[in-house]
Amino acid sequence: MFSRHIPRVLGGAALLALVASAGLGVSSCAYQNEQELFAGEQLSCDTVSVTYRGTIAPLMAQHCQRCHGPTRAESGVVVTAHHDVQTLGRTGQLLGVIQHKPGYPAMPDDEPMLSECDINKVKKWVRAGMPDN
Repeated sequence: MFSRHIPRVLGGAALLALVASAGLGVSSCAYQNEQELFAGEQLSCDTVSVTYRGTIAPLMAQHCQRCHGPTRAESGVVVTAHHDVQTLGRTGQLLGVIQHKPGYPAMPDDEPMLSECDINKVKKWVRAGMPDN
């Protein structure tokens, strides 16, 4: 008698396990990368404490000085000193090239556009009068 009830119990348990695992499989079968997971969230963009030495100069060194540095001045543009970058900021060229605005060459050349966060940092510095701080 005991053996007659085992298949029915196991069958119900197996069916329940199958249904439960199918539900889990569907909900966990999504591929999500970091951009999808954090879309709309800016993880850490500090535009409050933007300074030339701490923010702008490192951005110029990382993204611009390969072509516009002390040993190479593409199109006569150099961005190694504060006054160089400040001049570009005053004329509108700095924001024009990094935002890929019409009429300006898109910079950095042959690289992706700067992140929205980095562009916002440069905007903040320009709007603050481009201090040498």
